[in-house]
Amino acid sequence: MTATPQVETSRFARFVVGHAKWILISWVLIAILAKTLAPSWKAVALDGDFEYLPPTQTSVAGGQLLDRAFTGTRPRSGLVVVFAKSSEKWSVPDRLLGLDVLRRLYHRLAEVSWQRAELMSRGELAESEVVVPLAKGRWYDVAAEALDQAIEIDAEFYELLGERVPDTKASAYEPRLAIAYWDRSQLSKRMGGKADPIASDEEAAKILNPDIESLAPSVMDRKLKPWRVLLDVYSWQESLIGSQLKRPKARIAALTLSSELAATGNIALLEELQELIDDCHLYQSQYLGETEMGPSRDLKVRITGSAAIGGQTLLAARSAITYTEWFTVAMILIILAVIYRAPLLVAVPLISIGVAVVTAMALVTLLTQLSQHIQWSGLDLRVYTTSRIFVVVILFGAGTDYCLFLISRLREEATLHPWPVACGNALSNVSGALLGSALTTIVGLGMLWFADFGKFHHTGPIIAICLSVGLLVCMTMTPALLRLLGPAVFWPTRINLASQQPNIKLLSNSSLQDGESGKGAALLQSGSRFWSGMAIALTRYPVWTLAAGWILLILPAIGGVVHERSVTYDLSGQLDWASSSRQGMRLLNRSFGVGELTPISILALADSDQDEATMLETRDRLTALLYRTEGIRRVRTMSDPLGDFPPDREMGLLSSDAWKRRTLQNHRLAKLHFIASEPDHANRLIRMDVIVHEDPFSQAAADRLSDIASRIQQSFDNTKALTGTSWQLLYSGTTPSIVDLREVTLSDTRRIKIAVIVAVLLVLIVVIRRVVLSLYLIVTVLLSYYATLGLTYWFFRYLDGPEFLGLDWKLPLFLFVILVAVGQDYNVYLVTRIMEERRRLGSLAAVRRAVARTGGIVTACGFVMAATFLSMTSSAWWPLVTATFGMTGSFGEIAGATSATGMLQQTTLRGITELGFALGLGVLIDTLYVRTVLVPSFVVLLDRWQRPT
Repeated sequence: MTATPQVETSRFARFVVGHAKWILISWVLIAILAKTLAPSWKAVALDGDFEYLPPTQTSVAGGQLLDRAFTGTRPRSGLVVVFAKSSEKWSVPDRLLGLDVLRRLYHRLAEVSWQRAELMSRGELAESEVVVPLAKGRWYDVAAEALDQAIEIDAEFYELLGERVPDTKASAYEPRLAIAYWDRSQLSKRMGGKADPIASDEEAAKILNPDIESLAPSVMDRKLKPWRVLLDVYSWQESLIGSQLKRPKARIAALTLSSELAATGNIALLEELQELIDDCHLYQSQYLGETEMGPSRDLKVRITGSAAIGGQTLLAARSAITYTEWFTVAMILIILAVIYRAPLLVAVPLISIGVAVVTAMALVTLLTQLSQHIQWSGLDLRVYTTSRIFVVVILFGAGTDYCLFLISRLREEATLHPWPVACGNALSNVSGALLGSALTTIVGLGMLWFADFGKFHHTGPIIAICLSVGLLVCMTMTPALLRLLGPAVFWPTRINLASQQPNIKLLSNSSLQDGESGKGAALLQSGSRFWSGMAIALTRYPVWTLAAGWILLILPAIGGVVHERSVTYDLSGQLDWASSSRQGMRLLNRSFGVGELTPISILALADSDQDEATMLETRDRLTALLYRTEGIRRVRTMSDPLGDFPPDREMGLLSSDAWKRRTLQNHRLAKLHFIASEPDHANRLIRMDVIVHEDPFSQAAADRLSDIASRIQQSFDNTKALTGTSWQLLYSGTTPSIVDLREVTLSDTRRIKIAVIVAVLLVLIVVIRRVVLSLYLIVTVLLSYYATLGLTYWFFRYLDGPEFLGLDWKLPLFLFVILVAVGQDYNVYLVTRIMEERRRLGSLAAVRRAVARTGGIVTACGFVMAATFLSMTSSAWWPLVTATFGMTGSFGEIAGATSATGMLQQTTLRGITELGFALGLGVLIDTLYVRTVLVPSFVVLLDRWQRPT
């Protein structure tokens, strides 16, 4: 005979209560071992967005083609130092600061290239750094050229400095760049250069600083690790391309990097570069007088570019995680203290959840590490920096809810039975509800596994695994702790079996201290006065309450439907508008246009090698076609590396323009950028960079790309019909990546929505065993999702004003999955209690008693979950609070602290703040409105319809 679920849960409860001591010891040992053996989250965490698109997407395939064709020369990200003024043109102090920064940057490039060449010759280059596998001789040449450039700029700097040289002790960098002369002499020795130039450089270095030999350690002993990703530097001082990098009021210096934009090493590089600029500012304060120092402050120096945005995003994510974790614990501590006013009852959930968090996160990082080294079928786990936030808030929120329900039921049972029996009965009676509510969340989040976008694909299952561990801890360790602590857990109140009511009070029981009176006893049978009155009102007029409840949510829900796709994919928009990288982006856009540094790369790959004439004819034909396309600002090709000479521009064979064009074609940067370094691609790959007028992150730029792609494809189709040559078209760059990201995430959203709804519905049907009611519960959560989305959109649109570009693109899907999954918890708690009460009461009485009995505890659970989600917003407002009241310290950092050059310490990510607000709001709507009003009213009407008599 098969045991019923009730019998199974009773057996499980007796086992847990009977082996409480061993269960507690086991969990403590497991947590210690997990913390000791598993890698840290930071050690295995990944970052970025574009890297996790499916490999079939055009931009991903384009990037892979660039990697193969331009081995070692393709920059994956970059930094841009922007020098800009808002009023007059550049002055002498402005030029001095710019030249000082440049001479140091070129010298740093020389050091890095030289060190890289030495490491390659010794075979000591780390595997992670073999992203620049050009011959070592190439890097010696780069180092030599960079030293020549640094010395040339140093001479110009010193000439301009004139009599301003401060009366301070000379260093390797000030006032002259003595170390550059010394390094050039040593590099020449290493490369077997002529003796006279070597002696001349050594003499010059010692004249500029007699102690230079002791001040300049060997290049291999210099601490350059953060700079090792630096590939090249080009600036307005370049003889041929410099004109493209300067304007009357602005200049830029671009650094190309081999690291991805979200590489963690970019943080250290960003800090090193900022320190270099700060040193130049400090030296400027020494050589400028007061009359020149004042106007020089008008010059703004900001670091921007993809690597700057990526680095500051990582810093902000780490800061947001820290704030979220601390505020989550603090909010739960406060709420538990208010609910229980009993220290041990506060400690039990916190200890249980602490063990769950440590164990779950260790399990996930261990599985992630294993999946990277062992190819197991189905084991493909990845964790991301921001995934930690979801794990923490959901584990703390859901775990606290599980503990609250267990303790609440234990409070009831302890008035009727001895403590061991009460512990077993409490666990047995809530096990079904806990399993049902947890399964909706676990299964719902698990559906993200079917997403194509890597971040979605991995994050859902990771949270589901952690939540499973949390559920297991709360159903074993928590009751074990309660069993061992005994009735003293309610101290300072006492359990009184005679009165059948412990004196411990929940939020909903504040008026129930007259337990021995007839009136009090009657109230105790149905709950608190407030929730009893609410239950009676809802069930007496179910039609009106149901209609009113739906009407109030319909309007914001319509707003949610309308604005569900009003999202932004602007990566820089994640950062605060005052961050240095966004300031730099605005300065860059004002003077140059962001598109100049984020072109659309068109890659045309022939199916076989082509002769030089065919390649030239094809390139010119495509260039003419692109210039005839609306919205094209310039087209850069090997024939016209800067895009200065469109086809309709006339020039004589011996004119200065023709000479400049030929010189540009032979420039090292042009050859590295447009000519494939791999022989297999050199005679069949055409690379073109297209700059459009639109913002590269905008939908308008995406539409422009679509127009370009269709025109070029039509041209190649015609070519194939005439010549038989087939050309493959691929695209790379910011705009193609954004287009692919939008396409993949929208497809994932449609698919995951259906999967989550079906999965959660099936779980509800299994748990509740009522199809119509299960369908209605799904509909109510969908209503709260769209209402939450609409209210969130309107709130941030009002809050951000003109800066509002739309909600973060990740918000709708994460909000949907988490709200549909987690939001059903409270419905399951209520409905399972109705079903339990219905076994011995009538339908109407069961609804009233269930609402009254669960009202206070479910509301408390809702507040806990909402508080944990809202803690995700703390990194946005807490620094402002600390700044307002002058609070300092590690947890009271002042928001917006900037250096003289505008380096802003980031504390938050806009997407995390928006999602935390939306999730908190959604849980409150579910808890206080859907579960309180919409569900009980519908259950009463459903019972009337099914039993009209």
